[in-house]
Amino acid sequence: MADQQEPIFTPSSGYESFIYIYNKTKVDFALDRSKAILGSWAKGCPPNTIKAGAEALIQLNDSFGFSGSQGEVVYELYHPSDPDNPLSFKVEFCDPYGRWNDNYLRTKSSNPKLVSCQVLDYNLTGHPFTGHVEVYLTENSASEMVDIANTPDETNGDVHAAFEIGFNGPLGIKVRDPVHEDIAIAAFIASRMRFPKGTEYNNLDATQWEYMRGLLWSDDPLCLLFEDSRESNSELALGEKFLGDFYAGAPSSLTQRSHFGDLQFFHAMAGQSNEDPHDTKANMLSWLEIIYKLAVGVQDVKETDSLAGRFPTRFSSYSDPSGEASLRQLFLGRTPSYRKANISKRAFGHCLHMVQDSYAVGHTLRRLSNPGDLDGKDSEGFFRFKPGKFARLGPIITFHTYSGQSKRHAHYDESKQPRSPRDLDSFNHIIGARDAIDKSIKLINFYAQKTKWEDGVRDFFADEVFVLDSNATLSNPQVDERFGSPDTSSRSTLEAYRLADEEYQLGAWINSHTDAQPQF
Repeated sequence: MADQQEPIFTPSSGYESFIYIYNKTKVDFALDRSKAILGSWAKGCPPNTIKAGAEALIQLNDSFGFSGSQGEVVYELYHPSDPDNPLSFKVEFCDPYGRWNDNYLRTKSSNPKLVSCQVLDYNLTGHPFTGHVEVYLTENSASEMVDIANTPDETNGDVHAAFEIGFNGPLGIKVRDPVHEDIAIAAFIASRMRFPKGTEYNNLDATQWEYMRGLLWSDDPLCLLFEDSRESNSELALGEKFLGDFYAGAPSSLTQRSHFGDLQFFHAMAGQSNEDPHDTKANMLSWLEIIYKLAVGVQDVKETDSLAGRFPTRFSSYSDPSGEASLRQLFLGRTPSYRKANISKRAFGHCLHMVQDSYAVGHTLRRLSNPGDLDGKDSEGFFRFKPGKFARLGPIITFHTYSGQSKRHAHYDESKQPRSPRDLDSFNHIIGARDAIDKSIKLINFYAQKTKWEDGVRDFFADEVFVLDSNATLSNPQVDERFGSPDTSSRSTLEAYRLADEEYQLGAWINSHTDAQPQF
């Protein structure tokens, strides 16, 4: 048995459950779903991926000190002889609060002939509760023998590719709603680089967090929100440095430039009011060409390239970072120490952020394709859609600017309702989220196939994501003032409404005259 993983620190109540799952196979296990019936999951639990041959700790804490802990997890895996049909196993466990109730640990396999789960001996009484489960793959039948021990690693290459990306635990302190992260997770789950269906923000692993660091980089380009840790890439700092730079930083600071200055296109926004939309789009495309090429890694852009060399009009000796800094240093910001930093993943996360932001109401005004699904405004005056419906957004009419915007901007960037990345309908209430997920899926698939910029990626950005409306206007600091109005909604839809209205009026006119005719 491998060295046992240490429990994740938590104030002890004595009724925690520590369940160790040992993957005795050559395939990865992917979290399908989990449920904390009593208690709350520890940071990073349950892990969304259990690597082949590895051990994983599932820790469930007793929330109140007197309720106990009870939970269940379901993991999926693929047999090497049948990589298209998933198998699964379920683990249920409980450390109950009460003298007369016993601890329990039980498992259930979707196909015991293929997946064998062995519960090792454990104490029925005593607290906290520690249990061990070993999971094996067995032969399908005597005539269809599969020698797992001799199966080469390449046999499961597709499965490893599918589950090698995941996300770690929560960041200690919640400073904002992780909408961007949830949208990205939802897209990865549905893409060719699919994450386990049970992946959520709270169980991201360190490898997957590299994508998230890129996603967050757009909002925090100097990485001031994170500790400069050699071992952790998800440890939040107090945030005072970021706030100081955000509110009172030098104009040359990347934080200031990306939120209020010439680099607002990081967020699919114009650099200033009255900016030509074609200029904003051109800025985004020229930036994304370099960043996407860096991410995909098969073109002529390298992380050692200087900023001044790649973006001569954006970085100089007076900027922060300076033009002499490299692309790698750009994405590491003030946190250069992390020893497993992956610049490709961070660059790609930044690309995803720009796509997602372009569908946010506060960032752009897009033509609304389905105004008939609008359900007026809520009690605070914000737009909403009918139950079961969501916004379908078309070409960009106007790029907004952050400077001068009202506080209404924040509403459309956040979400008060719960979301589940595996359930796309749970994003319906966020205007633009469903389009953002769809376009993120397409971009992830390009990235997964290492598609070159000129082989379809540029056209995807230019003609699909950032396509301009034929009546595009100069930028402004509005938020939702024109959203869903007749002049910013689908012409075809409005034409249908006009014809329907004319038909109704004609019918009413005929009926009125028919009613006036004598009866026969």
